[in-house]
Amino acid sequence: MEVFEIERYATEDGPGIRTVIFLKGCNLHCIWCQNPESQEMRPQVMYYQKQCVGCKKCVEACPTGSVQLKEPFGFISDPATCTLCGACVDACFYDARKIIGESWPVEDLFKEVLKDKAFFDESGGGITFSGGEPMLQAEEIAELAGLLKAEEIPTAVETAGYVKWGRFEPLLPLVDLFYIDLKHIDPQQHRRYTGVPNELILENIKKLTQLHTNVVVRIPVIPGVNDTQEVMTEMFRFLAEEAKAPRVELLPYHRLGMAKYQGLGREYKMRDAENVLEEACDPFADLGRSMGIAVSIGAE
Repeated sequence: MEVFEIERYATEDGPGIRTVIFLKGCNLHCIWCQNPESQEMRPQVMYYQKQCVGCKKCVEACPTGSVQLKEPFGFISDPATCTLCGACVDACFYDARKIIGESWPVEDLFKEVLKDKAFFDESGGGITFSGGEPMLQAEEIAELAGLLKAEEIPTAVETAGYVKWGRFEPLLPLVDLFYIDLKHIDPQQHRRYTGVPNELILENIKKLTQLHTNVVVRIPVIPGVNDTQEVMTEMFRFLAEEAKAPRVELLPYHRLGMAKYQGLGREYKMRDAENVLEEACDPFADLGRSMGIAVSIGAE
């Protein structure tokens, strides 16, 4: 499995104490994405400008000349020429560079997360597969989820849902909880802000809520994208009337991922947007509840 982070003691990605496996690769490119390092399947070099002292040891160490000063971002590795040899990382005395992404054999990953079983048993927690888009590695998830089920460790998947339904089917008996996103109801607006249309996602939401007993639809509340009464009304109408979705979480937008864009030498298109406060989501939550949906604000 292509992994970019394993986060332990997480409490916002499912019930109880969770170990979250963040998988690389995503077929959406949401302009507000908080994990831009997840979008490519291959590893990448992340640069941490605040820890850099400008010694240029990374530039001198790079055998391909990939590391260059790229204003305003700093000493960025050009992905077109970087071979991921790690020379620039090893040369940095200040931990200002790191290779993000690692291939894990499923059996090794199973042994690694099994170390946390005592916390799962005590808290009712488990493993959550996140990303990126974890469903791009659905076969590997099925293999690992099967091993975890034998150990009575619950699993959850966080997905944007833009994959063929056939990727979901093998996971239905293995995964205990699905989180699936609804980012916009209009297909053209969805494509504008995420890079893909939403028809496949809407169909998958409907199938998932019909065929699995534990599904939470997540709506990220994004300023200038979907944070209007009109758009929210249409999304909740779809969820209430067509998807019959029992539970929805509204996730207020934040800019915590902005530094990661800089570390990859990429422009963050929403740098001028303000964080969305939870109280700003109250009218939307009330709207959904008026349509018969259990709506909460923030990840529970």
